[in-house]
Amino acid sequence: MIRKLKPSPRQFYSKLVPALLFANLFTVYVAISNGYVAERRKIQSVEEPRIHITSNVQSTFDCTGNMNYEHDWQYRTCSFRNICYDKTKQLFHFYQHPNFSRKPILFEPKHGHLYDFHFNDHGFVNLVARASRYESWGPTIVNDLIPTVNVTKLMQPYVLFQHWHVKRFNPGHVIWEDILAPFLTMVRLGEYKHKQAVLMEYKNFPSANSKFRKLYNELVPAYAAKVVSLDEYVNSFPTPFVCFKNLMAGGGTAMFSPDREHFTHGKERMLYDYRSAILIHHSVDLGRPPKTHRIVLVNKTETNRESTRGIKNLLEVERFLRQTYPQVKTDIINWKGMPFRNQMHELYSTTVLITPCGGVSSTVPFLPKGAHAIIMDYYVNKAAYIPGEMWKVGESGSMDSALWNYFPHIRKLYYQVRGQDDFKFAFPNATNARYDIQIIVKMHRLKELIDTAIQNSG
Repeated sequence: MIRKLKPSPRQFYSKLVPALLFANLFTVYVAISNGYVAERRKIQSVEEPRIHITSNVQSTFDCTGNMNYEHDWQYRTCSFRNICYDKTKQLFHFYQHPNFSRKPILFEPKHGHLYDFHFNDHGFVNLVARASRYESWGPTIVNDLIPTVNVTKLMQPYVLFQHWHVKRFNPGHVIWEDILAPFLTMVRLGEYKHKQAVLMEYKNFPSANSKFRKLYNELVPAYAAKVVSLDEYVNSFPTPFVCFKNLMAGGGTAMFSPDREHFTHGKERMLYDYRSAILIHHSVDLGRPPKTHRIVLVNKTETNRESTRGIKNLLEVERFLRQTYPQVKTDIINWKGMPFRNQMHELYSTTVLITPCGGVSSTVPFLPKGAHAIIMDYYVNKAAYIPGEMWKVGESGSMDSALWNYFPHIRKLYYQVRGQDDFKFAFPNATNARYDIQIIVKMHRLKELIDTAIQNSG
């Protein structure tokens, strides 16, 4: 006999009241959340005008970063207004009215007020990811009025940056340092205008047929009007002076260096927006993520030596994937020669990416939200150890984790390389287990990571 239990009125109301209270609180929460989002969008769309009291136009500047210690120039980002480039002297002039008193620029705890943009043989800001004092920059102060004749006035926003000039092409440094830096500069200063800015490379502009320049052309139109050489650009104007309403500079950071990782804290949204702008520019629909699993195994072959940091037993891994996950679409992809736009579409249709570390993994953040990336580590032997880095001899080093860990929309699963049984040197007399090896993947360990990815999806 089944007996239906009916709650007493007291029991009924004791449960109803909390339920109604929760429902009301949830309604209030949703309303507040929706209101917050709407208000946030309003705030983001507001174009707040600057104070404009005097008719005497002079050069001014605003910065984010340390305005006390002069030695913190590497981490300062600034906007310089109403400055001019003197084509004859090849200098940017910062104009101070000749009849006005000089103005302090930095407030040094030890040296007191500093009145120049150059101090101790370095400039005011940093133009490149790995800057020495030779890659620092600052305008030259001129006690004069801003020129009004024989001058070209440029009103759109400009960003000055410098290409990290290296012989060996690495897409990661181009995507996440060279071209990311100007984007971060504008956003951090609150001066981002979508696809309006001109990026000016200071003195190492890559040649038109170089891999660096070709990748510039794939990235820059995602958020800026164009990228130009400073020298070529200013000399395209007939006047001796070229004046800028707003020239921004500074903020280049070595994004892949573990010792600089703390500078990436809090930049997650900016990194995500930069990544998303690139995907959208290449016609990827962010509203249509994949609905079924797809595993992509990266075959790295392009290298200056033998296949370094690739997967030694790639065919064995492929066979294992097809046999173990027959219901999951599995593709082997070699990025070499594939157009960048095609790479973006391939990545956005992937749910599980298996890739070596280094430059070949530089497109990991372009995976869709909720995807998993299985990234090969490297073994830190004595030859691979870099003093000061967090990875010690005998450990498994996650090479690019200092940046990848700040893309929370994807989950990173690092395939650890724990000893000499996990790799083979790629050529005779090789000693460095960071650069000169091929990974030997162990199937039971790979399966653990793939199962984690598939079971955690959705």
